[in-house]
Amino acid sequence: MCPVMLPGREARLAEPPMLSVEEIVSSLMAELRGELARPYAIFGHSMSALIAFEWARAIERERMFGPEVLFVSGREAPQRQLGHRQLHLLEDEAMLRALEAKYGGDANEVLADEAMREVFLPIVRADLTVVETYQFLPVPKLKCKMRAFAGLDDKSVSDEGLAAWGDVTSGDFRAQRFPGDHFFHLGAAQAELLEAMAGELACRIEG
Repeated sequence: MCPVMLPGREARLAEPPMLSVEEIVSSLMAELRGELARPYAIFGHSMSALIAFEWARAIERERMFGPEVLFVSGREAPQRQLGHRQLHLLEDEAMLRALEAKYGGDANEVLADEAMREVFLPIVRADLTVVETYQFLPVPKLKCKMRAFAGLDDKSVSDEGLAAWGDVTSGDFRAQRFPGDHFFHLGAAQAELLEAMAGELACRIEG
């Protein structure tokens, strides 16, 4: 396992956050190039699904060894209209209320706690800047196998938007939903999700 921690979070809290998909992907290519010479898979949830997708495209563009499977979760396909482009420019409370309506969560918990606001809000605003300024380019299509996941009750991911991930790869594709909302991967469905992912990898290795 090689978890990716972006600047501005946890142990990297003192570092300025990255504000574009291009900047993040460039950093991933530089930092993890040496890890891509053996079989691997990539998983990304929500904003990270978008980053994972563009990273896989960058890997294929450079004719490097691509992922066995690209797992994307909790986000509609990148060619779909996001539905919002200006949330990162809103005042704090309005921004959090809009996110609460779209993805769930409790904005009051963040707004009421000064220490939490100080840490959490810059991260949220940076992430929104990344996704809201992203511009999808239709080519090239990926060649790798792809699986797209979402929670059954995730209001931010439509069935059409989940299935549309299949249009950005020429490889084998399937979409699947699990019990839960946008954060299903952290809840009761986590074991089921991990089992599904492990099965895909086992099939690939054995095949």
